[in-house]
Amino acid sequence: MSFNLGASTACFYPLETEKALKKVVDLGFKNTEIFMNAMSELDEPFVKELSAIADERSVNIVSVHPFSSFLESSCIFTDYKRRFDDFIGIYDKTCHAAAMLGARYVVIHGAVATPKIPIPDERYFERFSRLVEIGRREGVTVCQENVNRFKSQSIDFCKKMRQNLGSDFNMVFDIKQTVRASQDTFEFLNEFKNEIKHVHISDNARYGDCLPPGKGNFDFKRLKSILDSVNYDGSYVIEIYSGSLDVAKELKESKVYLEGLCQG
Repeated sequence: MSFNLGASTACFYPLETEKALKKVVDLGFKNTEIFMNAMSELDEPFVKELSAIADERSVNIVSVHPFSSFLESSCIFTDYKRRFDDFIGIYDKTCHAAAMLGARYVVIHGAVATPKIPIPDERYFERFSRLVEIGRREGVTVCQENVNRFKSQSIDFCKKMRQNLGSDFNMVFDIKQTVRASQDTFEFLNEFKNEIKHVHISDNARYGDCLPPGKGNFDFKRLKSILDSVNYDGSYVIEIYSGSLDVAKELKESKVYLEGLCQG
């Protein structure tokens, strides 16, 4: 048993992205997810700066998370076509940036579960297919993340999406999002284990979620066993939020804890 561990730059938000990446690198993680936080961070000079930081320590950038997740309901899955046409270019730039960084995946939140103006599933699937095609042109895979308060929080919605998209349906699985959505984490995991390409990990307990691994009671060995059963070869990227935490300290301790599980 061995976790292919990483840490997301999002752990250090609102620290600037390049500084957050340096912290992840300095902690000895060999995998990371880059969470872009501004339009200018998609420009090639900045992307090359990030690439140089990772290359210096041979760190693998697994995935890119666009800053524009908060826009997706109203600008990508919108019923106003012109707005979609104006904003889809952000995803051209995001997928190109991911390709430049050598990332395999781009992470999409999608539409909120209850928008003011309903978003038909058919439109959602058609627009998501457009995102998939943009990624394909750049050689990256666009993935749906399960996200609390978004359509993708629902197992039934994701099953319908899988049925509609077929082999173009791929997932990023996030533990804390199933907890926040009051979903059974292992039911979700078992249902989509064949489509999961990338995993965000955190711990949870009765007193909270999004805890550093080792500070709750989540069964990481069970998670690993389920994904091992389908020969999952992706990474397990720690994604916690700074808040009042000493994030560097917590990530270091989580790394030791998870590596210890592998030896137990």
